[in-house]
Amino acid sequence: MLDPPRCPLPAVVFDGIIDVSHHNGAIDWPAVAAADITLVFVKATQGAGFVDPAFARNRRGAADAGILVVPYHFLDTADPDDQADNFLDATGIGARGVAMIDWESEAPTALMAAFGEALAGCLGRDPLGYYGFAQLPKPDPVVSGWPLVLPAYPHGERPGEYASLVRRPPRLPPGRPSSWEGGARPYDFHQYTPAGRVAGIATPVDRSIWVGSKADLRSWFATGRLPEDSPRLS
Repeated sequence: MLDPPRCPLPAVVFDGIIDVSHHNGAIDWPAVAAADITLVFVKATQGAGFVDPAFARNRRGAADAGILVVPYHFLDTADPDDQADNFLDATGIGARGVAMIDWESEAPTALMAAFGEALAGCLGRDPLGYYGFAQLPKPDPVVSGWPLVLPAYPHGERPGEYASLVRRPPRLPPGRPSSWEGGARPYDFHQYTPAGRVAGIATPVDRSIWVGSKADLRSWFATGRLPEDSPRLS
């Protein structure tokens, strides 16, 4: 089996993104914000009926602390329209809102694409796709075009920050560009450890980087436009 493609590591990254759910317990959001966490992926729903019991509390607490919030849905094999209804009802997200689809289940690519297109039709912008090279067997004309949150843990569950853990380029899903030239973006976020530590959260937490500056991140969140300049390569 051929090794999935890789690209050079970008040198311009912002290490200030986390991912939380009810499994992380009570969170001191002002302390999290003081640790320079700027954006959080907050689990909202799963499948056609589950709503994370901490979603409303986490969303409100993070926003009140000045942290950008991206609700996410954990995809399963239920009907994609029913899953979309569950997510939209729970989040109340509307036009230009930002959403992420967490694709770790056995759901086929066509279901992932249908769910994402249902969201895009309501939001007016593409969702973020969270998946790795193992989820997508071949490029997909819909899924491969979305901004990507790439889960790739170079040291497994070792805690630490990006600069200390990531020295080798991660493997890419099919359909992603293999260089940063000409403004191409092989991935937009890299979730590099599930065992990060952040002030205000007692449990280990998923940590990610954004490819670009903090200002770029805020601009993308507000407008949906990805940075046009290629990041300097390491």
